[in-house]
Amino acid sequence: MKSILLTRSNENNKNIIKKLNNYKLQEQEFEYIECPLLEYKNCQLDSSILKEYSNIIITSKYAANIISSWHISEIKGLWIVGNKSQSILQNSRFEIRYVAKNVQDLINNLPSKLYAKSIYLSSNKITQDLPSAIKREIIYQVEYKEYIPEIEKIKKGVDYILLYSQNCASTLLHLLIENNLVSLLLHATIIAISAKVANIVRPFTKNMFYCNSNKPEEMLELLMYDIKFRN
Repeated sequence: MKSILLTRSNENNKNIIKKLNNYKLQEQEFEYIECPLLEYKNCQLDSSILKEYSNIIITSKYAANIISSWHISEIKGLWIVGNKSQSILQNSRFEIRYVAKNVQDLINNLPSKLYAKSIYLSSNKITQDLPSAIKREIIYQVEYKEYIPEIEKIKKGVDYILLYSQNCASTLLHLLIENNLVSLLLHATIIAISAKVANIVRPFTKNMFYCNSNKPEEMLELLMYDIKFRN
């Protein structure tokens, strides 16, 4: 039985487990070690501020879920990152003006003349800043754990570790070092969502894959491929 360490929020970990259970690998069973390293908390926002802007920028699926439930009288143009956010918002009353592959792609395609008319709705922690002329409002807080959930299970060793963000990778590495468990990375196969995420733990592991598309679905495909290959 292969053990898989899941480091996302509780909700996201449950979704990953559901998807992995749909795979049929010669009756291969998985032991899921749920180790949520982050939690989300929504913030209060005075919606009247949105009247000042004609464009809303979001770069996360969680932000897309938040604004999809808002009741805003004015139609707002959305500049978003990722197909997941697009699917969440495509049936909303917002106009989707651009779907970027990543934050840099969004910056490259957002005309500078729109900066003053745009508002970026984000979490308290982001991996890349937008141009300073764009207004930023924090609509949810991301809090990272100061301890390792399921530490006794982890001490027994894991076969695979899935890392979906730079902050999660940094938090996990810090906690493993703090608990004298960094050798866990040496014996596990790391699957990261991007090269940037992979580079955080690269010095501590021998077995690693990362996505070229930054798509979570590709991570599960890489996982399944490696399990098949090793079997």
